[in-house]
Amino acid sequence: MNKKSLISFGLLFAALLLVMPSCDSVTNQNSVDVSLDPVEEVLSIEGANSATITVNRADESYFSIDFSEISENSIIGNGEGEGWCIDWQKPIDSNGGVYSNIPLYSTFNVKGWEPINYMFNIMEQLKADEPGITFREVQAAIWSMRGNPEFDLDTIEPSDLPDIMYSNGESTFDRELVDYIIKVVESGYEDFVPTEGTRFAVIAETPVDVQTVITVVEK
Repeated sequence: MNKKSLISFGLLFAALLLVMPSCDSVTNQNSVDVSLDPVEEVLSIEGANSATITVNRADESYFSIDFSEISENSIIGNGEGEGWCIDWQKPIDSNGGVYSNIPLYSTFNVKGWEPINYMFNIMEQLKADEPGITFREVQAAIWSMRGNPEFDLDTIEPSDLPDIMYSNGESTFDRELVDYIIKVVESGYEDFVPTEGTRFAVIAETPVDVQTVITVVEK
Protein backbone atom coordinates (compact mmCIF):
# COMPACT_ATOMS: atom_id res chain seq x y z
CA MET A 1 0.00 0.00 0.00
CA ASN A 2 1.53 3.39 -1.01
CA LYS A 3 1.78 6.41 1.27
CA LYS A 4 -1.27 8.14 -0.23
CA SER A 5 -3.40 5.03 0.32
CA LEU A 6 -2.22 4.71 3.92
CA ILE A 7 -3.22 8.31 4.67
CA SER A 8 -6.67 7.80 3.11
CA PHE A 9 -7.23 4.62 5.09
CA GLY A 10 -6.18 6.34 8.32
CA LEU A 11 -8.61 9.21 7.75
CA LEU A 12 -11.46 6.78 7.00
CA PHE A 13 -10.75 4.76 10.15
CA ALA A 14 -10.70 7.89 12.30
CA ALA A 15 -14.04 9.00 10.86
CA LEU A 16 -15.59 5.63 11.64
CA LEU A 17 -14.42 5.87 15.25
CA LEU A 18 -16.16 9.24 15.61
CA VAL A 19 -19.57 7.99 14.46
CA MET A 20 -19.57 4.56 16.15
CA PRO A 21 -21.31 4.32 19.57
CA SER A 22 -19.07 3.74 22.55
CA CYS A 23 -18.91 0.33 24.22
CA ASP A 24 -20.56 1.84 27.27
CA SER A 25 -23.60 3.07 25.34
CA VAL A 26 -24.13 -0.32 23.71
CA THR A 27 -23.74 -2.16 27.01
CA ASN A 28 -26.16 0.16 28.78
CA GLN A 29 -28.84 -0.38 26.13
CA ASN A 30 -28.40 -4.14 26.28
CA SER A 31 -28.69 -4.11 30.08
CA VAL A 32 -31.96 -2.19 29.83
CA ASP A 33 -33.34 -4.67 27.29
CA VAL A 34 -32.42 -7.59 29.55
CA SER A 35 -33.80 -5.98 32.70
CA LEU A 36 -37.19 -5.44 31.04
CA ASP A 37 -37.54 -8.95 29.65
CA PRO A 38 -40.37 -9.87 29.10
CA VAL A 39 -41.61 -6.25 29.30
CA GLU A 40 -40.75 -5.10 25.79
CA GLU A 41 -40.94 -1.69 24.11
CA VAL A 42 -42.29 0.10 27.16
CA LEU A 43 -41.48 3.70 28.07
CA SER A 44 -39.69 4.77 31.24
CA ILE A 45 -41.75 7.27 33.25
CA GLU A 46 -39.76 10.35 34.17
CA GLY A 47 -39.89 10.93 37.91
CA ALA A 48 -40.95 7.34 38.60
CA ASN A 49 -37.69 5.44 38.30
CA SER A 50 -37.28 4.77 42.01
CA ALA A 51 -40.75 4.16 43.42
CA THR A 52 -41.67 2.23 46.53
CA ILE A 53 -44.60 -0.17 46.27
CA THR A 54 -46.55 -1.92 49.01
CA VAL A 55 -48.48 -4.99 47.84
CA ASN A 56 -51.62 -6.43 49.42
CA ARG A 57 -54.44 -8.74 48.36
CA ALA A 58 -57.67 -7.08 47.25
CA ASP A 59 -61.30 -7.94 46.58
CA GLU A 60 -61.80 -6.29 43.18
CA SER A 61 -58.35 -6.87 41.67
CA TYR A 62 -55.57 -9.39 42.11
CA PHE A 63 -53.58 -6.95 44.25
CA SER A 64 -53.88 -3.55 45.79
CA ILE A 65 -50.66 -1.60 45.25
CA ASP A 66 -49.76 1.53 47.19
CA PHE A 67 -47.23 3.72 45.35
CA SER A 68 -44.92 6.23 47.04
CA GLU A 69 -41.67 8.08 46.32
CA ILE A 70 -42.94 9.12 42.87
CA SER A 71 -42.07 12.63 41.67
CA GLU A 72 -44.65 14.70 39.79
CA ASN A 73 -45.24 13.48 36.25
CA SER A 74 -48.06 13.29 33.71
CA ILE A 75 -48.79 9.56 34.06
CA ILE A 76 -48.89 8.25 37.63
CA GLY A 77 -48.86 9.69 41.12
CA ASN A 78 -48.49 8.43 44.66
CA GLY A 79 -51.38 6.53 46.17
CA GLU A 80 -53.24 3.25 45.98
CA GLY A 81 -54.25 1.53 42.76
CA GLU A 82 -55.45 -1.81 41.45
CA GLY A 83 -52.75 -4.37 40.84
CA TRP A 84 -52.30 -7.37 38.56
CA CYS A 85 -49.60 -9.95 37.97
CA ILE A 86 -47.91 -10.70 34.65
CA ASP A 87 -45.62 -13.50 35.83
CA TRP A 88 -47.63 -16.26 37.48
CA GLN A 89 -44.64 -18.51 38.19
CA LYS A 90 -42.78 -16.20 40.58
CA PRO A 91 -43.61 -15.38 44.21
CA ILE A 92 -44.41 -12.02 45.78
CA ASP A 93 -45.22 -10.93 49.31
CA SER A 94 -48.85 -9.84 48.98
CA ASN A 95 -49.37 -9.31 52.69
CA GLY A 96 -47.91 -5.84 53.03
CA GLY A 97 -44.74 -6.62 51.10
CA VAL A 98 -42.65 -3.49 50.46
CA TYR A 99 -40.35 -3.16 47.44
CA SER A 100 -38.14 -0.12 46.96
CA ASN A 101 -36.23 1.48 44.07
CA ILE A 102 -38.79 0.18 41.57
CA PRO A 103 -38.76 1.72 38.05
CA LEU A 104 -42.17 2.30 36.47
CA TYR A 105 -42.93 2.03 32.74
CA SER A 106 -45.84 3.13 30.58
CA THR A 107 -47.49 0.77 28.08
CA PHE A 108 -49.54 3.49 26.38
CA ASN A 109 -49.61 2.88 22.61
CA VAL A 110 -47.22 -0.07 22.96
CA LYS A 111 -48.33 -2.62 20.37
CA GLY A 112 -47.65 -5.73 22.44
CA TRP A 113 -49.87 -4.37 25.21
CA GLU A 114 -52.85 -3.34 23.08
CA PRO A 115 -55.02 -6.40 23.91
CA ILE A 116 -54.58 -6.08 27.69
CA ASN A 117 -55.05 -2.32 27.63
CA TYR A 118 -58.18 -2.73 25.52
CA MET A 119 -59.52 -5.20 28.09
CA PHE A 120 -59.08 -2.64 30.86
CA ASN A 121 -61.06 -0.12 28.80
CA ILE A 122 -64.04 -2.44 28.29
CA MET A 123 -63.98 -4.07 31.72
CA GLU A 124 -67.24 -2.52 32.94
CA GLN A 125 -69.05 -3.66 29.80
CA LEU A 126 -67.60 -7.16 30.11
CA LYS A 127 -68.86 -7.43 33.69
CA ALA A 128 -72.25 -6.02 32.72
CA ASP A 129 -72.61 -8.64 29.99
CA GLU A 130 -71.25 -11.46 32.18
CA PRO A 131 -71.85 -10.63 35.88
CA GLY A 132 -69.97 -13.75 36.96
CA ILE A 133 -66.60 -12.24 35.98
CA THR A 134 -64.37 -11.70 39.02
CA PHE A 135 -60.78 -10.59 39.41
CA ARG A 136 -59.76 -14.23 39.04
CA GLU A 137 -61.08 -14.49 35.47
CA VAL A 138 -59.47 -11.15 34.63
CA GLN A 139 -56.13 -12.29 36.04
CA ALA A 140 -56.25 -15.59 34.14
CA ALA A 141 -57.03 -13.67 30.94
CA ILE A 142 -54.03 -11.40 31.52
CA TRP A 143 -51.73 -14.40 31.96
CA SER A 144 -53.16 -16.01 28.84
CA MET A 145 -52.78 -12.91 26.67
CA ARG A 146 -49.30 -12.02 27.93
CA GLY A 147 -48.04 -15.55 27.39
CA ASN A 148 -44.65 -14.90 28.93
CA PRO A 149 -44.28 -17.23 30.72
CA GLU A 150 -46.75 -19.39 28.81
CA PHE A 151 -50.13 -19.85 30.43
CA ASP A 152 -52.17 -22.46 28.55
CA LEU A 153 -55.69 -22.99 29.88
CA ASP A 154 -55.83 -26.37 28.14
CA THR A 155 -52.80 -27.84 29.86
CA ILE A 156 -52.28 -25.94 33.11
CA GLU A 157 -52.56 -28.05 36.25
CA PRO A 158 -54.54 -26.35 39.05
CA SER A 159 -51.85 -27.33 41.56
CA ASP A 160 -49.32 -25.29 39.56
CA LEU A 161 -51.35 -22.11 40.06
CA PRO A 162 -50.83 -19.55 42.84
CA ASP A 163 -52.78 -20.52 45.96
CA ILE A 164 -55.51 -17.93 45.44
CA MET A 165 -56.33 -19.39 42.02
CA TYR A 166 -57.09 -22.97 43.09
CA SER A 167 -58.76 -24.84 45.93
CA ASN A 168 -59.37 -28.51 46.64
CA GLY A 169 -57.59 -29.51 43.44
CA GLU A 170 -59.70 -27.26 41.23
CA SER A 171 -59.07 -23.83 39.71
CA THR A 172 -61.12 -21.07 41.34
CA PHE A 173 -61.77 -19.20 38.09
CA ASP A 174 -64.39 -19.96 35.44
CA ARG A 175 -62.62 -21.22 32.33
CA GLU A 176 -65.56 -20.33 30.05
CA LEU A 177 -65.59 -16.74 31.29
CA VAL A 178 -61.82 -16.45 30.71
CA ASP A 179 -62.36 -17.69 27.14
CA TYR A 180 -65.18 -15.15 26.76
CA ILE A 181 -62.96 -12.25 27.86
CA ILE A 182 -60.17 -13.28 25.49
CA LYS A 183 -62.58 -13.74 22.57
CA VAL A 184 -64.13 -10.29 23.03
CA VAL A 185 -60.71 -8.67 23.37
CA GLU A 186 -59.29 -10.40 20.29
CA SER A 187 -62.27 -9.35 18.20
CA GLY A 188 -62.03 -5.67 19.09
CA TYR A 189 -58.62 -4.48 20.23
CA GLU A 190 -57.23 -3.73 16.76
CA ASP A 191 -60.01 -1.19 16.10
CA PHE A 192 -59.67 0.56 19.46
CA VAL A 193 -58.46 4.17 19.24
CA PRO A 194 -57.04 5.62 22.49
CA THR A 195 -58.57 8.96 23.52
CA GLU A 196 -58.70 11.17 26.60
CA GLY A 197 -59.58 8.96 29.55
CA THR A 198 -58.12 5.80 27.99
CA ARG A 199 -56.95 3.29 30.58
CA PHE A 200 -53.59 1.56 30.24
CA ALA A 201 -51.14 -0.47 32.27
CA VAL A 202 -48.13 0.89 34.13
CA ILE A 203 -45.51 -1.74 34.90
CA ALA A 204 -43.56 -1.91 38.14
CA GLU A 205 -40.25 -3.60 37.40
CA THR A 206 -39.77 -5.68 40.52
CA PRO A 207 -36.59 -7.69 41.23
CA VAL A 208 -35.98 -10.60 38.87
CA ASP A 209 -37.04 -13.20 41.45
CA VAL A 210 -40.37 -11.45 42.20
CA GLN A 211 -43.62 -11.33 40.24
CA THR A 212 -43.72 -8.40 37.83
CA VAL A 213 -46.84 -6.37 38.65
CA ILE A 214 -48.90 -3.74 36.89
CA THR A 215 -51.41 -1.10 37.84
CA VAL A 216 -53.92 0.75 35.65
CA VAL A 217 -54.05 4.50 35.05
CA GLU A 218 -55.99 6.87 32.82
CA LYS A 219 -54.51 9.11 30.19
